[in-house]
Amino acid sequence: MQQAFRADPGRRNIVRRKKQATRKLASVTRTDRLERLRAQLLARRDELRRRAGGTYNSNDSAIGDAADIAQYNVSSDLNTHLISMEADELSEIEAALKKFHDGQYGVCEVSGRPIPIARLEAMPLTRYSVEAQRAMEEQGSNW
Repeated sequence: MQQAFRADPGRRNIVRRKKQATRKLASVTRTDRLERLRAQLLARRDELRRRAGGTYNSNDSAIGDAADIAQYNVSSDLNTHLISMEADELSEIEAALKKFHDGQYGVCEVSGRPIPIARLEAMPLTRYSVEAQRAMEEQGSNW
């Protein structure tokens, strides 16, 4: 019966590895994590710039009957919408990178307090803490 309660050596190894992983995560500082976010933003900015310099699928010569024209219009509208969304994202990324340069990235624009790193990692373009975002939504404001 006592053997059933004896600690499993495999389980001890799992617990030991979890503790080591926790220590390793704790040693990664906020600055290190912010630098990783900056690198991700730079990579995304470069990708969006490459796309903006490229061409979107536009086939002007395919216009023929009414169905072709309808298909062309839908494709054209979709491409225009995608270009607009990517341009907006690029603007937000540029603003975030400027904040990095100014030392203000990760600081809530409403409260002036640091935004938790987990929120920044989930939403790198966020400008507000959860509390400030919630208050703005309750007031129906876009500040």
